[in-house]
Amino acid sequence: MFKDSLGKLTRGEDLTADEVTEFVENMRDDVITEVQIAGFLVALVMKGPSVDEVAAITRAMRANCVQIAPKVKGNLTDVCGTGGGLTTFNISSANALLTASAGVPVAKHGSRSISASSGSADALEALGVNVELTPEQGERLIEEVGISFLYAPNFHPLMLKVFFPELALGIKTIFFTIIGPLINPAGAPHHMMGVYQPHLVDLVSQAAAQLDMKHVIVAHGVDGLDEISILGPSTIAEVKGTKVEKYEIAPEDFGFKRATFEDVKGGDPAFNAGVIRGIFSGEDQGPRRDFLVLNNAFALVAAGVVDRPEDGIKKANENLDSGRATAKLEELVSASHQFAKA
Repeated sequence: MFKDSLGKLTRGEDLTADEVTEFVENMRDDVITEVQIAGFLVALVMKGPSVDEVAAITRAMRANCVQIAPKVKGNLTDVCGTGGGLTTFNISSANALLTASAGVPVAKHGSRSISASSGSADALEALGVNVELTPEQGERLIEEVGISFLYAPNFHPLMLKVFFPELALGIKTIFFTIIGPLINPAGAPHHMMGVYQPHLVDLVSQAAAQLDMKHVIVAHGVDGLDEISILGPSTIAEVKGTKVEKYEIAPEDFGFKRATFEDVKGGDPAFNAGVIRGIFSGEDQGPRRDFLVLNNAFALVAAGVVDRPEDGIKKANENLDSGRATAKLEELVSASHQFAKA
């Protein structure tokens, strides 16, 4: 049946949910080779994945991952980007920490860099966080500290089956850029997600509407950012249950001055960690802070803390100015190492 599915893809035909599930299970059970996996990935990219295919792959990957279920008060939330866009200073990592400082339980799912010079794991590790905790340790950290980094390889063994074929191909497929952000192992139903290409806003938001998620904000900066842009306009798709609302925003809509890419450009993990600490400490009051505050405002909307981004901006500034963001970072750094020893 795998060859039939591959044939359909090469003819530009969409796969059924059963055919997609079979592919994932064939990978799991080593029924297909790396060459066959690579062929499937290329064929799917060339055809262009459908909303139903993305949703079906997500369900199958969720069913075959190590899942956790932290007991929390509040709306469990994830903040992440697909990567692949312009390289900034790991906005999603800073945003996750700032979101947690607002009292939101955060299951920050991610990995090391594939496309950027510094992925979320790299940046958090440079900040001092132990990012490679076991699933049990990650679950406990969310429950007791309010945030944990969930290192994808420790939860998704099937992603390794895709990694080497994709690496050999040298092209982006959908598993790390689209599927990865949708398969949070804690099942976080609230999500702030950035995508690196305009067409992914519709694809990802419509897939999320099929996946029993409560409130998801999918964002793309039209200048090529996989987050809400401080450089210019952004396209937003807001998912509430099965309903999707799409709209455009710009920094000046919220009182922010447009920045240049040089103002928010990222670097290696140490550089990005320094930027985040500078914003949290109050030393950096410029465009990078504005960039983070704007993104955090929408994360707080997705998390259900505020109803309007304007209120989220106020709360983000309060959590930075009060030192809560720095305190949450230091709490996470300390506890992540303590829990690893337990």
